[in-house]
Amino acid sequence: MRNRLLAMVAVAAVVGFGGFAAAQSQMGGEKVPPGTTSNKIQQKSGAQPVSEDQHSQIKVAIARGNVPRVDRRELKFSVSIGSRVPRNLRFVTLPDEILRIVPQYRGFDYFIISYRTKDPGGGDYFFVKDELLIIDPQSFEIVAIIPI
Repeated sequence: MRNRLLAMVAVAAVVGFGGFAAAQSQMGGEKVPPGTTSNKIQQKSGAQPVSEDQHSQIKVAIARGNVPRVDRRELKFSVSIGSRVPRNLRFVTLPDEILRIVPQYRGFDYFIISYRTKDPGGGDYFFVKDELLIIDPQSFEIVAIIPI
């Protein structure tokens, strides 16, 4: 019995949190709200593509900074390329550290969306993933969605 329990714990550790979130949604727990939920970078057509190296650098830069974050469940609009962001949402100009990585977005704004799911036991929330949204400050349109 003890070996079986240890084996189950080991499998759970290997599967990781992604498996936990998937299992939770199958168990009827709170689901992550619909949105992009893709691990691929999405950009408005015609934009200079963000490379894998740039993507890695962006992740590191975001992890170091104090970034405005919004819980996805609080957003009442479609999170997709070309969607307009409400003017009352708080976002800021992209910092110089990010602009050194992706200079094509100079003058653009951004914020981070946090996707969360509730612990099946009803306790704390877990962050499932974050996405960096780059916003055109003139049209308030989402021009890029970068998973971080």
